[in-house]
Amino acid sequence: MNKVTLGILALLAAAVVCFAPMGASLDAAGAEISHEGVDYFKVSTSEDFKVKYTLSEQDEGRTISYSAKVVNKAGETQSNAVSPSTGSMTSGVERTLTVTAPKTAGNYTLVVDFELKKGDDDVKKESARYDFKAVNPIKLTVNLKADDITLNLEEFGVYFYVDGEKMEDSYTTVTLSRDGTGSISYDWIADPAYGSTHTYYVEAVGAADVIKGLGEVHTFYANDNDYSMVIAIAFIILIVLIIMAIWIYRKPIKNFGKPKSRR
Repeated sequence: MNKVTLGILALLAAAVVCFAPMGASLDAAGAEISHEGVDYFKVSTSEDFKVKYTLSEQDEGRTISYSAKVVNKAGETQSNAVSPSTGSMTSGVERTLTVTAPKTAGNYTLVVDFELKKGDDDVKKESARYDFKAVNPIKLTVNLKADDITLNLEEFGVYFYVDGEKMEDSYTTVTLSRDGTGSISYDWIADPAYGSTHTYYVEAVGAADVIKGLGEVHTFYANDNDYSMVIAIAFIILIVLIIMAIWIYRKPIKNFGKPKSRR
């Protein structure tokens, strides 16, 4: 019985060796789209995407071309959203595509269609997709005031902290007015959950203990600021109400005359 068991295990081990993929370091065949960082971008800004197509052994010798576009949830193509939008590729070699997020916040998809040709009649097609989101920046503002306006505080540097994390791209210099007051703002590019609670505060790079507003924690709620749909619905309702009012006003009043007296 032990010999039979050992024989079965030997056969399984041999099968694993035979069917194991050769050259594990080689890239898998097919289409790839990649992007470094988060999958949400400020509206109307550009990001670089890496696109690659690796031919399989059966498709070696085929030429590779691509066509790229950005579509919204309805499948509508966004104009001038990808550059270069068409071109040729070499198997296994990355190509950089610059994608511009649409000016309207929402969910979008980068679609890249690949065409593999071997002669005029032998053509294969394949597509790859990458979902991303265009977001409106969340404006964070802090008001500052110097206790002693006689101090030389014309300019000093500060950073914003959101949820306790230092925003490295938020560094700015602050200039206070003659009465010692001023304000600073930061556009936070993020995709927080609807209604979620967040905090932010500002800290000076140097010592600025005499400035009120530094280090004070502010709380805000992430809400959807895109009211375009609400405005559209309200406008439609308003038009319907106006039409109904006109119809009621112009509706003819029927005169049925005096009721006949009973005999």
